[in-house]
Amino acid sequence: MIKNLLKPNLYRSEVLMVNDKLKLTLDNSRNIFSLNENKDETNKFNRIFKKFFGFTVPEIAKFKLNDNSIALWSRTKSYIILTDFNLDDLTSTFDGLASITDQTGGWLSFKISGKGSIYLFEKLITINLENFNEGNVIRTSISKINCFVFCRKKDETYYIICPVSFSNAMRSRLIQLIELS
Repeated sequence: MIKNLLKPNLYRSEVLMVNDKLKLTLDNSRNIFSLNENKDETNKFNRIFKKFFGFTVPEIAKFKLNDNSIALWSRTKSYIILTDFNLDDLTSTFDGLASITDQTGGWLSFKISGKGSIYLFEKLITINLENFNEGNVIRTSISKINCFVFCRKKDETYYIICPVSFSNAMRSRLIQLIELS
């Protein structure tokens, strides 16, 4: 087996902005992986997934979490995983069942929390936020940046996961909207 010579940077949480309604945090304290089931052994994959992560595979447009990991449904048989586990943990567990790509250096996570969160997202995305409940995830575009948005706590805590290459633009847009709110 060839060892990965390039190791991604693992960032820490950093508060970017706070006001009386909102708090914006760069929350990239976990490894990020894409996990794609690559064989037609769904039952085996699902069983190993549950044993490893401690929760079942998320359904369409949903995510699951515990203290160690968050798994987002991204498309059929594909998941984005934010976790404390490392690449070796995942590859040894899902060997032969899934392809795993380390996305830690390629994606960043922004956490938006506070009572003004819902008003910020009304300006950012065009979905019915009344139906965007805790446990929901959507792949969308914010300021022409493809990203994932998930609701951790309705009307209070949301996360945006976007590519690192667009993180400065996303950061600027979020700060600009928070300043206007």
